[in-house]
Amino acid sequence: MTRVRRAALTAAVQIAAACVTAQAAAQVVSDQPDAVAVTIYREGTAARPPRGGYVYFGDGGLALITETRTVDLPAGRQRVSFRGVADGLVPETAALEGLGGEAVERNYDFDLLTPGSLIQRSVNERVRLVRTNPTTGTVEERDAIIRSGPQGVLVQTADGVEALGCSGLTERLVFDRAPEGLTDRATLSVAIDVLKPGPQTLRLSYLATGFNWSADYVARMAPDGRTVDLTGWITLANSGGTTFENAPTQVVAGKVARDRATRAPGARVTGTFPACWPGGTTSDRVEISGLIGANRVEYEGPPQVVPGVASDEIVVTGSRISRMAFMSELGDYKLYTLPEPTTVAARQSKQVQFLDQRRVPAERVYLYDLAADLAGGDRYVEGRPTAVLRLKNEARAGLGRPLPGGTVSVMQTDAARPVLAGLDSLSDTPVGLPVELELGRAVDVRAAATLVSETHVVRKGVGRVRSEVEVVLVNGKSVPVRLELAHPAAPAEGLRVVSETRLHFVKDATPTWSVELKPGERLRFRYAVEARSPVRNGR
Repeated sequence: MTRVRRAALTAAVQIAAACVTAQAAAQVVSDQPDAVAVTIYREGTAARPPRGGYVYFGDGGLALITETRTVDLPAGRQRVSFRGVADGLVPETAALEGLGGEAVERNYDFDLLTPGSLIQRSVNERVRLVRTNPTTGTVEERDAIIRSGPQGVLVQTADGVEALGCSGLTERLVFDRAPEGLTDRATLSVAIDVLKPGPQTLRLSYLATGFNWSADYVARMAPDGRTVDLTGWITLANSGGTTFENAPTQVVAGKVARDRATRAPGARVTGTFPACWPGGTTSDRVEISGLIGANRVEYEGPPQVVPGVASDEIVVTGSRISRMAFMSELGDYKLYTLPEPTTVAARQSKQVQFLDQRRVPAERVYLYDLAADLAGGDRYVEGRPTAVLRLKNEARAGLGRPLPGGTVSVMQTDAARPVLAGLDSLSDTPVGLPVELELGRAVDVRAAATLVSETHVVRKGVGRVRSEVEVVLVNGKSVPVRLELAHPAAPAEGLRVVSETRLHFVKDATPTWSVELKPGERLRFRYAVEARSPVRNGR
């Protein structure tokens, strides 16, 4: 090769190396946001802790997280790592605004540093095994090699292979370094071709799973049962591992359409448990003496970690505040804004008051539905009506506010102390619709119905059946009550009342009789209904 060709080749290699270097992305780390805002969309009507102490990032409602971060970006291709994003982040929903350049690639790192993942990534690596000598009581340290784990950790020492956590001694493994690829916080990284270098304020927004909220109510009935004091609390739940401090927070009431195929990949929480023979000799508790330090990671045993979150880590906080959540319209939904920024802490639920209505008129009504009885073919039925507490969601009735669905605890007050009268769920209730809360079956109010006669007739080629029913209602209470009795009806059957000794009204397309019963009163009345039957053309 001539000197000229060799020089040309050398120059070409240098140029190619320079191009590769130019394309290599430098690392810029944003450790935490300057400010963050949280909007939570619920799933169902109850915010519940993770099932069985496990975190399921694909379950529950959604949250829209908006973060503001300031980064100093040099020119050229830079890889910006946003540490501390929600570990339930849905990567494809992430949007970045304020860039002085073009985003070319995004990565979401969610393999979290846990005792299990640390051991899993260190198989066949050298560590140090530290334990207490049961004879001398001194702490001894020896070299070891992890041979398997984390589900049953085997270590090899100079004495052979043994199962970690099965000696009954206090043990721990000391790692000189953390394996590559593990992170103590979920991280979203973006490769950017920076055209305008310098400090830049970026806004990162994304959807995340692992959040939920519900409305929880307490209705305190007055001793006379004619009014209630109704308070409502917004319960926020964050089952993820990321805390959002001092965040303006909103919740959205209503069922938002959601694509079930769009979900978080899920921060992987790898646990460990001992596999001892012939039987276990360790406790089920894990202690972590340290996380990533300068050059060392320590993990103390006995080595068993339940994946996810222990049930006792769920913290419920609540305090009565003078300012309540503010409601506003959001298209077809209701938006509740908390009165001040709050910390949406990891693995925690908290409550903020949004409703406090005093002396709302209420009525206790007893309902008896014959649909499950006479409709089944029985000629005589007897049962206990259901007691319900009925409120009118109207401004003139002391309420008149949209009520998001949730759980209602009804408390009956007496001279001594309040007692639980009933626990019921409430669906989303707009202004103008009544609220009925089921309290339970009555003990001293009874209802009985007898099918006196049943006649089949054919009119104009259409078969019809006429049913005559006798009803007996008994009030064994020392106070008057109102009872509503409903006859089974289906609009397609063309049912209509043809005779009655008491006037009825129609409720939910069902003939219903409302009766006022005095203390100790026994009341009897009859009615007859007609409906289409399968008999047609005289057959």
